[in-house]
Amino acid sequence: MNKLKLLLADDEPVILRGLKKLISWEQLGFMIVGEANDGNELRDLIHRHEPQLIISDISMPGGSGIDVITELNEQGFQGKVIFISAFQEFGYARQAIQLGALDYLVKPINKNQLERVVEKAASIIREETNGEQNKMMLNYYEKKNRSRTIEQLLDGLLDGDLKTINELSQLGAIAISRFITVCVLEMDEHAESSKWEERERNLVNFALSNIIRETLDQGQNTAKGLLIQKEGLYTLLVQHEERDYAFHLAHDLRHKIHSYLKLSVSCGVGQSMTGVEEAEESYRTALKALNLKYFSGTNQVIRSGEQLSGTTLVPRSMADLQSHLIEALVNQEKDQIHLLTRELLERIRMQAGENKTQTITGVYKAILSLNQNLEKFGGKIENLNIHQGVLLEKLTDCPSYADVANEVDVVLYEMLQHLASKMSGKESTLLTKVKSYIEENYASNITLESMAAQVYMNSYYFSSFFKKHTGQNFKNYVTEVRMNHALKLLIETDLLVYEIADRVGYNNVRHFSDMFKKKYGKVPQEYRQSFRRHKP
Repeated sequence: MNKLKLLLADDEPVILRGLKKLISWEQLGFMIVGEANDGNELRDLIHRHEPQLIISDISMPGGSGIDVITELNEQGFQGKVIFISAFQEFGYARQAIQLGALDYLVKPINKNQLERVVEKAASIIREETNGEQNKMMLNYYEKKNRSRTIEQLLDGLLDGDLKTINELSQLGAIAISRFITVCVLEMDEHAESSKWEERERNLVNFALSNIIRETLDQGQNTAKGLLIQKEGLYTLLVQHEERDYAFHLAHDLRHKIHSYLKLSVSCGVGQSMTGVEEAEESYRTALKALNLKYFSGTNQVIRSGEQLSGTTLVPRSMADLQSHLIEALVNQEKDQIHLLTRELLERIRMQAGENKTQTITGVYKAILSLNQNLEKFGGKIENLNIHQGVLLEKLTDCPSYADVANEVDVVLYEMLQHLASKMSGKESTLLTKVKSYIEENYASNITLESMAAQVYMNSYYFSSFFKKHTGQNFKNYVTEVRMNHALKLLIETDLLVYEIADRVGYNNVRHFSDMFKKKYGKVPQEYRQSFRRHKP
């Protein structure tokens, strides 16, 4: 059978050498008749050898691939062209296909992909020139059908259909190995990817699959990997000897994809099992690990059972934490609000067991509770739209927990501003009421709890409120009022010390004397005598 003439073109000598050695051209029915280093040399070799197939870099000095294929079309050239393109040359690749290029390959070139494309080219060339259905075409379809069969069986295996194991073994897809591990890889969404057209997405998918297959082929001799696309994810069944091999493989893939394609991907690595019949369990744990990227962030490899890193939390109840957060809101302590909010979100995440739905529900309920508790301060936000589900919808739509935190910050800032505008006048009136009550009832048993109840506040909130506006804690303030009145009675009347103590609210004379000395430096009787000796 006559060999088909092949012409290679690339301005990088290392690419040309690699193309020549990457596959057996003779077995595929081709003879390399020339190698071009730029567009001008390519034109000259085309006219000299009239090749039936050209494999050329899409961008070279002396004329781009677009220029060359346009000229060939004008001259009636009947040969086929396959372009080599870099990821960033999407536009050129699309234009080349529109102008009649047979296909394109994305650097780095994968051996299996190159063979498939070349076999396809050879089949088309021979069919057009000789009308033959050659052996290469049959082999191509056999390989393609075998690949599809393996993918279908593997899909069933991951869904728990153990009957597929025998057929996979007969096809040579199952290796004898100590461990099997399923990895699931997902391309992280970003602003640019949302604008891609279907052709661009197909090119990305082709390039990404190419890198994965090439990495699997270049792995350890004792390892074997199968790739399918299942439920929108790149799913790998890795059969290996070393327990951590799949985890390191996932890191290698993430690094290569980011280096070659500038794409961010996340990968979940399932539990390593000891038999292929446990592939479903490894697949399930891999999906669970991948879902943790919602909390841990994108562009990471997450292994099943891996604990997410978090901040060290102070031992306290959720109710206590929310009380501190309300106090910080009331006192307009922005730094403290930020710290307490992050702690609250971390506690909710841990209590929900990294379950996204339960975590979002916990965050939503926490905000509802905060807003309700602010009512006693006149700071409840009525137009928060939480009852209409607007907030819950916003939280649910957040692509990551970090975005949830940002959304919570927005709500708390609104609460903070609302409190600042609503509370200033009310606080002044309330403080006046409290001070008046103490002044009128200092002889009674006034406690923090009884005073808080008088103004319909929680004692914890009241303590914070009082200290914020007076600079003193409540107990010290009451003591100071009592001591001021005790001093007045001591120097203006002849009442005995125990009588003065009783009138200012102390039923223990010794305790009263100690408090008086702490305030004025002398016990009551000494103070009275000293005062009268120096009185004019």
